[in-house]
Amino acid sequence: MEQNTLKTFFLKRKIIFPYCTLTIFIRPSAESREIKKGDRILAVTIRTALDLLRLTNRLATLAEVQETESGSEGIKVVLKGLARVTVTGTVGYKFAGYEPIEPGAPDPHDTALESLRKKAQELIFLINVEESDKLIRLMNYIVDLNQMTDFIANYFVMDFPARYRLYRETGVGNRSQKLIIELTNLIERLTKKRNKTNP
Repeated sequence: MEQNTLKTFFLKRKIIFPYCTLTIFIRPSAESREIKKGDRILAVTIRTALDLLRLTNRLATLAEVQETESGSEGIKVVLKGLARVTVTGTVGYKFAGYEPIEPGAPDPHDTALESLRKKAQELIFLINVEESDKLIRLMNYIVDLNQMTDFIANYFVMDFPARYRLYRETGVGNRSQKLIIELTNLIERLTKKRNKTNP
């Protein structure tokens, strides 16, 4: 098997963004018990059964297994996203070849990083989650636009179609602009909702 061929994981309407983690549960089998911490896999998001018929040239996430644990719900697998890749071909449905996608460097004069940070902080104050301070501190440490866009999309955008659009946008400049629009709309909806409940 070629070096760039890995086991595939199909994620039904779930997305693993680079730099983020995702916990999934899989049925126990001889094959699933072979999955070990440190293994690398290709995580492919499946929206409908038709997606299974068109795997070549699809977007996937190169991911690393961080933890496995057997339990009553099956085998718990914690994956960490490493990078977006393109599926180049399949070996049955168990393995696939891939090519890396270069994320591209943002414009050095781009203000998107600071705009995203401010929008996300505004959203955090509106949501008022328990880990607000932790989230704000964490975002202050992120200085890479690719990492920031994926972190915010993963944590704050819950609508699957919107998440999928952001995931599929491989250019960091376009992704950051779409994410700013998404956050602005989310802030407006939450503000209206709050004003209705607190006239």
